[in-house]
Amino acid sequence: MKIKYFAWIRELTKNNEEYLDSNEIQNLKELKKFLSTKYPDLQKHFDQEILRFAVNQEYVVENIDLNVDDEIAVFPPVSGG
Repeated sequence: MKIKYFAWIRELTKNNEEYLDSNEIQNLKELKKFLSTKYPDLQKHFDQEILRFAVNQEYVVENIDLNVDDEIAVFPPVSGG
């Protein structure tokens, strides 16, 4: 699966995007756990539930199943004016 990072999350991960080839990540909850282990600085943001996710360009707010060919975007809340 392809993981894309936006805004200041890029700075924490030091990646714009990365590819994960893991059959162990079956859903969004497991992906969050994987990312918080790989990037410990993300943990506090997961705990505060401020990060947003999109799977295949659709926002998700609940734990959903993931496929190896999915594209997941991770980004901070967006505000507009």
